[in-house]
Amino acid sequence: MARKSRKRQTVTLPHLHSETAGYIRLSVTGKGGDDSIENQKKVIEAWARENQHPISRWYIDAGWSGRTFYRPMFRELIADIERGEVDCVVVKDLSRLGRDHIAVGYYLEGFFPMNCVRFVSINDDFDTVNGLTDQSHPHGARIRIPIKNAFNEQVAVEIKQKVEATLQMKIDRGTFVGPRAPFGYQKSEANHDQLVPDPIASITVRKIFELAANGTGVTGIVRYLNEKGLPTPIQYARSNGLTGSFADGTDDWNSRSVKYILTNRTYTGMLIQGKEKRVVKGTHEPLVDVETFDRIQSEFKARSFNISPTPEASENVFKGKVICACCGGKMQRKRGTNHADWYFFTCISKNRLGADKCTGMYARGEDVLSAVYYQLKQYIDHHFITKDQYKQEIQGMDSIIEAASLKYEEATDFSMKQYEKYVMGEGSKEAIAAARPAKEQAEAELNRAIADKEAYEKQYQVFCKLLKASRKEVPLSEIIDCIERIVVDVDRKIMVKWTE
Repeated sequence: MARKSRKRQTVTLPHLHSETAGYIRLSVTGKGGDDSIENQKKVIEAWARENQHPISRWYIDAGWSGRTFYRPMFRELIADIERGEVDCVVVKDLSRLGRDHIAVGYYLEGFFPMNCVRFVSINDDFDTVNGLTDQSHPHGARIRIPIKNAFNEQVAVEIKQKVEATLQMKIDRGTFVGPRAPFGYQKSEANHDQLVPDPIASITVRKIFELAANGTGVTGIVRYLNEKGLPTPIQYARSNGLTGSFADGTDDWNSRSVKYILTNRTYTGMLIQGKEKRVVKGTHEPLVDVETFDRIQSEFKARSFNISPTPEASENVFKGKVICACCGGKMQRKRGTNHADWYFFTCISKNRLGADKCTGMYARGEDVLSAVYYQLKQYIDHHFITKDQYKQEIQGMDSIIEAASLKYEEATDFSMKQYEKYVMGEGSKEAIAAARPAKEQAEAELNRAIADKEAYEKQYQVFCKLLKASRKEVPLSEIIDCIERIVVDVDRKIMVKWTE
């Protein structure tokens, strides 16, 4: 009887690539060369012509590191794959996909195969079709690709170290390394690492220092700037087309922005940068001389410490939480007349902006404290939970999680079987797609059940802390995060808003 050949048969995957996507990534340190966006696109297009796979979609992440996979266009690519709109992804090389070898391995060996997506890395001569069907070197890619991924990750680490070293060298030389110039300055057109006075904003900054040097207080400076209609840093940024964290906010000057300018030594012509706060003097043109700046700081210090703080009474546990119902601004806590040992909260917007914008709310500190304790007890009475109720609720949630976990395992096993049949030529891509919704639904139900339990556990921990505070077993400072805001309205009506 003739022996049967043990040679493994080649399994040919069907080529049903209705949508072939080209993915391009340029790192935050990439400036061109072989990895430029244009060059990556040329390499991918050349492969597409040679293999008769026209690129129908492009996903380009410019300025994103390979160590993170939360890139906007990459996430869009993943979403399109999950919707079945893309079934072939082409990159110039594996480092463009990412530089985290664990995450890259997940997509190559898990996500792409599970979603029947062909993946091609041109310069690495890697194609998942060949990886599945070429039996001449069945383990070649499995050994070579993880090594390549680990190498790419190490390159990312070395690049980060070089960037940090270069940045520190610039800081030591007194080169400005910030993304934007401080208000009053701009980056020189000839050298973007050099600060020069802004022709408009510098006038405002110089005026602020002039007023402070002549004895005008912060509140008086704020009132002057608002009355004159001088542009705030936010307004000036908008007028110059800059976006970012200052794209939103108030259009009025306030004490915080004025104090920031008056205490920023950058305006004396020096730079203080880096984690070690490296100081380099004489790096750019000053907007105020050092003597005037130091005199202003001395006056600030004298005003701040002319009242000797008392123990517990001086602690403002509600700092930033007490809000004026009229203007929505944060109220300041001040000491009573003749430095008496009592405090009150007041809104200074009336003096700063005028009575037409705020009538100026007021509340005694002891009234705020009493209102917090009273409304805390009301909150506890309304949300009271016994230990037995908590344990019973947790047991019920554990049962739901166990059932959801079993359902997810069954859906995953069924989906994997459909994929295995497809690889062996016994199944279809449609069967895999049909199994996917049940798996996704089961996974969503499991995640929701786990999240519900975690949220309930956290809620109970907060309740226990609030209960102790209501009994004065712990200070209010330990539950301050549970208070969203304390609103002071007309007739000194005080309402506490608790965090959800």
